[in-house]
Amino acid sequence: MNSARWPNHMKSRSIIFWSLATLVWLVISYLYHPSIPTMLAGALLGVGLTALIAWSGSKIPAGRLWLVKVLLVSVMAGLMNVTALDVVYSLLAAPEGNRYILPVEMVASGLVFTLLVFARSRFGSQQEN
Repeated sequence: MNSARWPNHMKSRSIIFWSLATLVWLVISYLYHPSIPTMLAGALLGVGLTALIAWSGSKIPAGRLWLVKVLLVSVMAGLMNVTALDVVYSLLAAPEGNRYILPVEMVASGLVFTLLVFARSRFGSQQEN
């Protein structure tokens, strides 16, 4: 990934996308988690997993089933997100609660991942592999 070869409009699109993705995860984490440390950890996990899914999505061949395949990867990332948040909660001794049951949380975070990567595929650069 040589940034010198990227045209300026692709660089700015990438910056805008990742800024918006970070904002989405910060807002979701703020509304969902009971403390600032868990909020920041949740946002960091969300952005990191969004990057993983964006990279994975760029490796999936374009076609009619592309979104379905990205959705499957995203739901698995949702499971990774839930598991990582369980570790964060354990480390921060957060019996404060306010967590949904695992399947609901897994699918919900998977949908957010899918929506962000779908938006990136439509508005972001296709050459950012």
